[in-house]
Amino acid sequence: SRGPPLGILAIVWVAFLVQWLVVVDGMVYEPASSKLAWRAAVIALPCVVTLALWCVHFLDPGVIPPKQETDPEVAWYLGQGRPVVLGERFTDADGVRRAVRFSKDFRGQTVKTILPETLLHPEDPEGPLLADGSAPEFSQQCWTVRHCKTCRVWRPPKASHCAVCGHCMARFDHHCPVVGACIAQRNTRWFIALLITGGLACGAYFGGAVVRAMQVCDSEKGVGREKCHGTWEVIVLGIYAAILLYGALALLGAGSSYASSVLADVTTKERLGKKPPGFEKGLGAEAKHWSAKTAFARGGGAGNGGGKKKKGGGGG
Repeated sequence: SRGPPLGILAIVWVAFLVQWLVVVDGMVYEPASSKLAWRAAVIALPCVVTLALWCVHFLDPGVIPPKQETDPEVAWYLGQGRPVVLGERFTDADGVRRAVRFSKDFRGQTVKTILPETLLHPEDPEGPLLADGSAPEFSQQCWTVRHCKTCRVWRPPKASHCAVCGHCMARFDHHCPVVGACIAQRNTRWFIALLITGGLACGAYFGGAVVRAMQVCDSEKGVGREKCHGTWEVIVLGIYAAILLYGALALLGAGSSYASSVLADVTTKERLGKKPPGFEKGLGAEAKHWSAKTAFARGGGAGNGGGKKKKGGGGG
C-alpha cells in the first residue's frame, strides 16, 4: 500500500528542467565540444537518481515473512503463567552448560535468552535478575532475541517491527517517509546510492548554475556586471544555486554518515538509542561460535546435553 515517492521525483525533474532551460540552453560553451558532454551529464544524473529511488522504494527492504501460527516455544511459555520460566538446558560446542530463559520485556513481548547456567541466581533461578544482580538483557554473556506478537516470528539481532509497513525488517535502520519505504538490510545500499548520487547531481547542477551566472555578468558573454544583478536570469540562478548547494552538502553528508554506519555495523535506531535493550551482539568474542541453529533451535546446539524442556524450572 506504499505510494510512489512522487514528491522526490518532482523535485528531481524540476531541478533538471531548470538546469536545462536556464543553464544548458543559455550557456556559452568553451570549447564547443563540451556542449554535448554537459548535456549528456545533465540528462544522465537525474536518471541515475531516479533509478536509485526506484530501487529503494520498490525492492524488498528485508521483510521477515510473518507466520500464521504462534511459535510452539512462545505458546508453551505463555501457558506456564509465570513471568520468568526456564526451559531446556544444554551444552554448547565449547563445553559450556547453558540454559534457555523465557520472560517478557517492557512492551509485553516474549524474550528468549540463552545464558550460562553459572549466571542463574542460586536461590531464585527464575527471578528477574541474574546472580550478579544484572538483567539478562544487558549481559554480554547472554544471547537475547524477541518474539514479535504481530508477525509471530523470532526477530534476529538488529531486526525490528515497522508499524508503518506492518512487518518485521531484517537489520532495520529506519522508516523513511520521504522515499515511502523502510530502510533495512536489502535496500540500505540503494539508499546510500540515492543520497550520494543525489548529492553529486546537486553539486554538478550547482556548478553549472554558477558558471552560467558568471557568464551573464561577463561583458563579452552577457549583459555585464553593472546590468546583470537585476535580471531575472541572475535572480533565478541565485536562488537555484543556493538550493542546490544546500542539497549537495546535506545529501553527501548524509550519504557519508550512512556509509560509515554500515561499515561500523550500527543502525540509525541503535545510534539514536531507540533500540530496546537486549539487542547487543551478545556473548562478546564468543558470538562467532553461535550459529542460528544453536541460538534459536529448540534442540540446542552441538554437544547437546539437555534435550528436553524442563517445564518446572529450577536450577541445577
